[in-house]
Amino acid sequence: MKKSLLGVVVLGLVTLAALVVFAAPAEQAAQPEKDPEKVLAKVETQEIKEKDVDQVILMAGPQGAVYDNEQGRKAILDELVAARLFAISGAKQGLDQTPEFKSVVENFANQALARVAIEKALGTIAASEEESKKFYDENPAQFTTPEELRARHILLSDDVTSADKVKTIQDDLKKGVSFDVLAVTYSTDPSAAQGGGDLGFFGKGQMVPEFEEAAFALKEPGDVSDPVRTSYGWHIIKLEEKKPSTVVSYDEVKPQIIQYLSNEKRAQKYRDELEVLKKEYKVELFEASADVK
Repeated sequence: MKKSLLGVVVLGLVTLAALVVFAAPAEQAAQPEKDPEKVLAKVETQEIKEKDVDQVILMAGPQGAVYDNEQGRKAILDELVAARLFAISGAKQGLDQTPEFKSVVENFANQALARVAIEKALGTIAASEEESKKFYDENPAQFTTPEELRARHILLSDDVTSADKVKTIQDDLKKGVSFDVLAVTYSTDPSAAQGGGDLGFFGKGQMVPEFEEAAFALKEPGDVSDPVRTSYGWHIIKLEEKKPSTVVSYDEVKPQIIQYLSNEKRAQKYRDELEVLKKEYKVELFEASADVK
């Protein structure tokens, strides 16, 4: 990232970080060997500390890790110093008294106050392990991988020659001719040229009903179906492999279930609190003028 672009990013993150600091305690980037209160720079009387750099890295999300090194932290510190210098200059010019600045501050203050109020309303809402286990037991389909099978097929056009071709293919199969070779020779499906009629793995509901019924009726790898007719023509199907249905254990998905249920509970609490506030305080919505262009 070029330094000029880093400056823009850092300035934006500094603004966001201010909201987070006022809104709720933020987790600091894991830097056990660093003192968060260590003063790294001073601009006039304003101190810039290790924790200020940590806050910018934290607000950058996963990309912040790129700057969590000596060179990156130095670049962030330089931009924080620049931000303080411009802020001091702006105050000296009286820009902090302009309507534009006051509007921005009011907007940020409202957002920060709203976030604090939301966090207070939601409290420490979280799903219990009992709720998590109940959800797992009551929704088995969500944690079950359905049976799948891998098959090859030979597709023939449904015309006056199809019966003769079917018989020829069946006779050749009895003689030991490879299904792959016969697919390349006779099949009209693109899968013939690409992989000897190989359709890969598929589950129920992915193929037309007649094809699916015939394919899943095959028991062992190597079994070949009788000719089956669908809207596409006549199919001869060979089973290659079966993957049985499997169930993901509760312990494997418990963290995700608890997180999901906790988010659902928090979202519902948020909606409930919002409805209470709408009844308590007057809200007026004004549509934009129809002749505004």
